[in-house]
Amino acid sequence: MSTRFALLLIASATATAAAGNPTLILDDFDADPNDDAGGPRVLSTTITDNPFGQPSNFEVDTALTIGSDVGALIFNSGIGVEQEARINWDNNGAGLSLDAAALGLVGFELDFAAIDLDFNYLFRMFDGSGEVVGGTGSFAAGGSRTETIALSDFDLAGFDASDVDRVEIVFNVRGDTASLDFILTEFRAVVPAPGALALLGLGGLSTIRRRR
Repeated sequence: MSTRFALLLIASATATAAAGNPTLILDDFDADPNDDAGGPRVLSTTITDNPFGQPSNFEVDTALTIGSDVGALIFNSGIGVEQEARINWDNNGAGLSLDAAALGLVGFELDFAAIDLDFNYLFRMFDGSGEVVGGTGSFAAGGSRTETIALSDFDLAGFDASDVDRVEIVFNVRGDTASLDFILTEFRAVVPAPGALALLGLGGLSTIRRRR
């Protein structure tokens, strides 16, 4: 049985956790580039060890369907492979110019269809002057659920939240967890309810979605 098929079986047997605050889709990994946070995502991966010469990859499958969700980010490591992967949103190097302060952004959510092993991550945001805010955390093995990265966990002193230039997530830093596989189906921004309603009413969603 392939690793991806096994993960899909886990995903189909569990339910996604309900989100608390309203959310704005930044990237749902489908074929529509306007669903990206400020432009096409950039993926990269580093193999730190591959003792058995196993194939591994980190890629978007825009056709993969899980329930009603189409498109997913696949992290697939062969047996014994220590793989680190990175995803960036920065509007093709032009910068996001995301006004997180005006949005009232409180954090981000990641919807996982399945994770087969515990692993760590590094999350970072960069403002227009090069200041960086973020930190490390971990995700536990299991089936379909929503994980949250809260901005309240970070020291935002000196960071210009009105000019977020780049958002980055590093999965499995240094390849610490060997043979790791997971499926990520959506990445969202979390905003307070009044802000979300105002954004939807005034078309503010365009500030974090690339114009058509």
